[in-house]
Amino acid sequence: MSISSEAVGSDKSFNELIGIAKEIVKNMFGEAGEKILDYLVSKGYIAEERIATSIDVRSNEARKILQRLSDEALVVPDRLRDEETGEALHIWRLNNTALKSFILNRLRKTREKLELLLKYESEGSIYICRTCNRRFYIDEAYAYGFQCPHDNDVLVEANNPTTIANLKESIRKINTLISMIERMQSGGGKV
Repeated sequence: MSISSEAVGSDKSFNELIGIAKEIVKNMFGEAGEKILDYLVSKGYIAEERIATSIDVRSNEARKILQRLSDEALVVPDRLRDEETGEALHIWRLNNTALKSFILNRLRKTREKLELLLKYESEGSIYICRTCNRRFYIDEAYAYGFQCPHDNDVLVEANNPTTIANLKESIRKINTLISMIERMQSGGGKV
């Protein structure tokens, strides 16, 4: 996830936020989530009754994704009257005003998880299976008698400064991204 510094406070802010939101939604829900968000951005809403034909995602899968995005306040349910048939359609709209909050909340949650992982990697003993490369914290390794439960190989202590450096770099990038997003100005009432 990257955002250019010149976009902060400019008309590009909304599109930059949409791009970041797409990455987050794709990581959360895969290609189906990305298709749904793309459709919402391009059309303004998505009708529940027409999901399968509109975006080639199974309707029950799309409803679950839309409900989870609603729980995150990124989409809101609404109703719309079909002009041709007169029937009421159950639709979902992108909540543009909550876009920035959604992204910041997800980035903060990710940062918290990475910081916890960094703490365990830095302070705790990590054991690794040389056969399957699975990692175990000391309490797990002890519970398994220092043998991998998957292939019975001996677990050896792993001291991985590269993992620690990568975690620190990821946290730094997320902190930079959070700072930049927090400084963004609302562009045209969309952010």
